[in-house]
Amino acid sequence: MSELGGRRMPALHGVGDGARESADRAAGAAGEGFAPSALSFRSVLFDEVSSTNDEVKRAIDAGEAEGLVVRALRQSGGYGRQGRVWASPEGGLYCSLLLRPQVTPAVLPTLSLVVGMAVRRAVAALVDAPTAGAVRIKWPNDVVVDRDVLHDARACAVGLDLAAQNHGHERFSDPNLTAFSQNTSSPVSASLKHRAQPRFCARGDADGTSSDAFASFSKLCGISCEAQGGGVCVGVGVNVVPPAERPDVGGKNEAAYVLDLAPEADFALGGASRAIDRVFDEFLAAFASLYGRWQRDGFAPLLDEYNAWASLTGREVTIEGRDGSPIAAGTVVRVDACGRLVLRSHDGTEVPIASGEAHVR
Repeated sequence: MSELGGRRMPALHGVGDGARESADRAAGAAGEGFAPSALSFRSVLFDEVSSTNDEVKRAIDAGEAEGLVVRALRQSGGYGRQGRVWASPEGGLYCSLLLRPQVTPAVLPTLSLVVGMAVRRAVAALVDAPTAGAVRIKWPNDVVVDRDVLHDARACAVGLDLAAQNHGHERFSDPNLTAFSQNTSSPVSASLKHRAQPRFCARGDADGTSSDAFASFSKLCGISCEAQGGGVCVGVGVNVVPPAERPDVGGKNEAAYVLDLAPEADFALGGASRAIDRVFDEFLAAFASLYGRWQRDGFAPLLDEYNAWASLTGREVTIEGRDGSPIAAGTVVRVDACGRLVLRSHDGTEVPIASGEAHVR
């Protein structure tokens, strides 16, 4: 291993202790039907670096083998897709993976989508089922929380709970869900508390208008993929623990945090370090499984799962290039086997988009 000069963590054989348990669960789940990846991770943790991506790219140039993962508690110059700067205060999972995928050039662009799937799987494994349904993948490189879906799921659960109490019926109560509804510091529970009437599994507001026309996403994770020499550097930043003072970044750029989604879960009660480590373990387990199948079979076998959790399907979007100029506009139909976002234009023509930034109209 090249000398990275960081605070070295114990070697992770396969996918590590916590992650190995997650991988065992995944391998035994119905419908997987394939062996776990043989990818072995080696993790290095720094207190602070400029960017974990820079550390991995240097390791690629030095000939480091696939499987190195560089983590940092803080980054002073983190960046994501298209070089956008990431704010990286303590409390997030900041890591970069060194990969040397053996795939054709046509398959390689779908790697960021596979990473997004792994992050979504990881977070979904740590929260209750209604919350997991709100964790979505936003093409091409983000994982978001759909606030409308989350609000409706929580309101539905609270409404059913109230109905059961009013009619004297016993109802099974998920401890995470109960704790969430009682946690008045949560922005979601606070919004539920002050609603005059619960929304019983219905989408749209009290006047009957649908909220689907207005995207309501909070960003949970950003992903970057950079080819470097004979390898690929994959950068992942996940918001895990919210800061004491949350920045006011404006509507569509609002941040979501894993601990807000499961504030009373066991992994959330052991401090920030434990919570971040748990997210990291779940992510490595999910990625190892997905990466193995992707290398062997391409993106097509993963397509149904991706589209099932895609945040943009059915939305009216505008696609912009790096310089902000519009490329295309239309209704999102799906993501195809090549990883392209398929839009339906006003005349019914389907147009596949290979790259760009999607903005909901």
